Amino acid sequence: MQAIARHSRAAAAFATAAAAAVGSLIAALPAQAQTQSQQQQSTPPAAAHTPSAEWPAPSPWRLYAGAAHIGFSTSAQVRAGGQLVPGADARADANNSLGFGAIYDFHPGWSAEIALGLPPTTALQGTDTLAGAGTLGKVKYGPAVLSVRRHLWEDGPVRPYIGAGINYTLVLESRDGFVSNLDVKNGAGPVLQAGFEVPIDRRWSFFVDAKKIWLKTTATGTLPALGGAPAHAKVRLDPLVVMVGVSYRF
Repeated sequence: MQAIARHSRAAAAFATAAAAAVGSLIAALPAQAQTQSQQQQSTPPAAAHTPSAEWPAPSPWRLYAGAAHIGFSTSAQVRAGGQLVPGADARADANNSLGFGAIYDFHPGWSAEIALGLPPTTALQGTDTLAGAGTLGKVKYGPAVLSVRRHLWEDGPVRPYIGAGINYTLVLESRDGFVSNLDVKNGAGPVLQAGFEVPIDRRWSFFVDAKKIWLKTTATGTLPALGGAPAHAKVRLDPLVVMVGVSYRF
């Protein structure tokens, strides 16, 4: 009986101690949870180790440059001494130049572009009944295009786009040929464009771009071969500008 009593007292003591330990553990859990919460709040955000922090967000600005070919679809209405010259026409020789410009991404899928180029010089040639006149004159011009582009697919390996805008062509110099005192006016017209970009890395891209420009101008001068008679022409140039180059995003 004494052994049973001793075992009963030991069991009771163990139960009491276990109950006390469990109670202490339960009481400690809220404090531990609060400590962990405070530690989590004081820990610096994991974003400091994310790629977005290691690689800053790209700038919306890009610059580009490349080789440009300018081909004209020319027609002209020519008057000499105030009279329409039947069958007279003209054409403008094609040009190659260096094009450059800037692009600004103002909204997802949309960008604005300013396109410029080194001023080329084209020769105006007489055709049809004016073919015997040869070179009518030469014109040095500076083209500029302001357009808005819609990017159709921004995440693929090839990223096409379309756009529309306006062209302004500044005539920098007119040189005499068959026509003396040649004066060619500045011109403006609408533009449609299309192209695609191929990313090389995060900043560099290869691109091909085509711009169709509807452009009219007027030209005046005198004709020494006709005793200095005044000449006047309405000229439609309608150039197609095709450019291949690279762009860099800041």
